[in-house]
Amino acid sequence: MMKHTRIILIFCFFVFANQFIYAQRFLQGLAFFVGETSSRDRYINRYPQDFQDDPTFLHARPPSHKSAELENFSVGVFAEMLKSYDWRWVTEIDYCNKGAVENELLNPITNEKRVSANHYANLQWNNYLKRWIDLGFKFRTYAMVGARIEYTVGSSTPAYSYISSHAAKLTVSPDVGIGAEFHLKGPWNLFIEEHYNPDVIPLYSVGKITMANRTWETRIGIIYRFKSGIGSVDLDCNAPRYHGR
Repeated sequence: MMKHTRIILIFCFFVFANQFIYAQRFLQGLAFFVGETSSRDRYINRYPQDFQDDPTFLHARPPSHKSAELENFSVGVFAEMLKSYDWRWVTEIDYCNKGAVENELLNPITNEKRVSANHYANLQWNNYLKRWIDLGFKFRTYAMVGARIEYTVGSSTPAYSYISSHAAKLTVSPDVGIGAEFHLKGPWNLFIEEHYNPDVIPLYSVGKITMANRTWETRIGIIYRFKSGIGSVDLDCNAPRYHGR
C-alpha cells in the first residue's frame, strides 16, 4: 500500500511539474484587484393592465420597471496568458456583489410602497479575450470581451421576494471591458478597468414575468509580470532592426 502511495505521489509531482513548466511558457502575469460595482434589476411583466382581464392585479406583482442602482464591491485575482504581442487570454476568480435598490409596490390600490435593497453575493469564474490597442499614450490600453460563470453563494431579497428569492443561482452572462495599464517599477504594474456585465438569460422567467440584472464594475489592481515593463512580451519586438549596409 505504501509503495503504491509513493508511486502515485511521484506521478502527481511529475504531472504538476510538467504543467508548471508548460504554464511558464505562456503565463504572462498574475494580478489582484478590488472593484466598485453598480447594479440594478429589471422586471418585465407582460400580464394585461386591464382590470377585467387581470382582476387579481398580476400586472402589478411586480410592475414592469428598472430598479435604482445598488453600489457595492468586488475583489478577485486573475492570470493572464498567451505569448502574443497583441492578444491575451485572461482567466479569473471574482467575488462580486450585485443587487438593486427597490421602491417596492406593496398595494396597487393604495399605491403603498417600501424602499429596500436586494443583494446577491456571487462567486465568479470569468474568461476574457484581451486585445492590446495602441492609442499613442505612454501607458498601454486594451479591450476585453468574454463571459462570466457565476454562482450565488449568499443573498438577501426583501423586495419582491416572491420573485427575487427564486432567481437562478448558477448563471452565464457576457462581459465587455476596457482598461489601461501603467508601469510602476520592475515587474509591477498598475491597471484600471471598466466592465459592463448584462444578463442576456433572465435570472427569473415564469409565466409572463422575467427579471434580469445589469452590472457595471470599476476595478483597480496590481499585476506582477514575468518580464519587467508594461506587458510581459518584449515591447520592442516590432521595432526596426539594423541589418548593416
